[in-house]
Amino acid sequence: MFKSLFFFFLLFLSMQSFSQNLIYKSNGTILNSENQKITPNQVRELVKDNEKLLAEYNAGRTKKTIGNILLISGFGLLVGDLIHGATSSGLTSTPVGGGYYSIQSERTYPTALTYVGLAALLIAIPVKIGFAKKIKNVVSDYNKGLKVGSTTFKIQKTEFLTNQNGLGIRLTLN
Repeated sequence: MFKSLFFFFLLFLSMQSFSQNLIYKSNGTILNSENQKITPNQVRELVKDNEKLLAEYNAGRTKKTIGNILLISGFGLLVGDLIHGATSSGLTSTPVGGGYYSIQSERTYPTALTYVGLAALLIAIPVKIGFAKKIKNVVSDYNKGLKVGSTTFKIQKTEFLTNQNGLGIRLTLN
């Protein structure tokens, strides 16, 4: 009886030590309860049992990627068109006849690239805000799911010990 109760308690403690609270930091970074950065694949592994959280996390990561692409490409288009406008003279010459050329000044900046880049930047802002909300929701829902049972202690470290007298387990709590 004591043996089975002991192993049940040990199993419960190991499951409790495995379940960890997640902390959301800026730019989609998620930390575990020991303030170590968790990769997106590790987060997916933690939430794989809950399909809703997994789908929402994947949607948030996709939004982050799309937002980054829009932000970088919009900024690149703006800068590229600005450089093009600053380096081009804006003068065109056309032959009129008799060895004379007509020189006309044309407006070369801003072109359509500027407007496309500006639109990409403006679209990127709400997309980047939306991904952060999605990932924050996943972290808070995951942490709420962990708090089904309340515990008053936390296992910091578990060690298995051996010596001439036998085997043992050392649990380091809060």
